[in-house]
Amino acid sequence: MEVNNGGHDLVVSLHGHLGYVLMLLPQFKGYAADFSMGKTDEQFIGVTSSLEMAQVWKKKSEARQAVVKYYLDTLRQQLGEKSKFELSINKLSRLSNGKLKDEPVEELIFEQTAQGD
Repeated sequence: MEVNNGGHDLVVSLHGHLGYVLMLLPQFKGYAADFSMGKTDEQFIGVTSSLEMAQVWKKKSEARQAVVKYYLDTLRQQLGEKSKFELSINKLSRLSNGKLKDEPVEELIFEQTAQGD
């Protein structure tokens, strides 16, 4: 698609690599939700099962940093008695038919260790 921007033509790709999403709950296909889903000025930190509503990071390193910054404490609380949990960073692409597709590119495993007295 071409867009006329004040005499400058821009070519906008409607398919291909879009960025990276976090699959926080693989057993439920639960993705990190788009930060703007909240109704207030604060960032919304949540989970969605829809790729269309997932938070997208441009770089894989940004997605990795977001795990620690936004989600690690919440996931640790939900861990309960389990000793570890897994999540993945997935590459997000738009297919030529317009559908979104994700595929794992990096798996992250977090393990709780016993704390000494």
